[in-house]
Amino acid sequence: MLVNLAPTEAQKEAGNYKKHHISFQGLPITIENPKGSIRKGKGWQVRVPYDYGYIKRTRGADGDHVDVCIGPDHQSDHVFIVDQHDHRTGQFDEHKVMLGYRTKEDAKRAYCAGFSDGRGDDRMKGMVRMTMPEFKTWLRFLDTKKPVKRQSHIDRALEIATVYRKHHDRDAG
Repeated sequence: MLVNLAPTEAQKEAGNYKKHHISFQGLPITIENPKGSIRKGKGWQVRVPYDYGYIKRTRGADGDHVDVCIGPDHQSDHVFIVDQHDHRTGQFDEHKVMLGYRTKEDAKRAYCAGFSDGRGDDRMKGMVRMTMPEFKTWLRFLDTKKPVKRQSHIDRALEIATVYRKHHDRDAG
């Protein structure tokens, strides 16, 4: 269990407070807010429903590291990337990476629970599923500062399988 060390506002601003460091399937991650701790910003606060932090040695669209929310299943090889947009302007903001979730529905539910204003759905303008190897390639070689526009191979395969199954079921009946 991670302990909330409750840094001061000045420490948070400077980023010089004690953080926890873990490895998630080989990804070096810094945990800024352990599950159950209070995360707050200007005019908002939320009790985080997951361990929240960032992937070290990455750079996201907001100029900081790529954010990560870690769910309960550390064996899941699914990675869900949320293209987060400002809910007021509709402009792309940054990615939130959901690790440790088996299904897109679980990842979406957890993502939305991370907002105290209930506007998670308004911020989510797409979610892409990748395998861990695809995700590591995306982090290393592709543009992490832009929305993930195209779905990964696994999502395309699942979509094709669903369409096939619908046609097959219809033809069989």
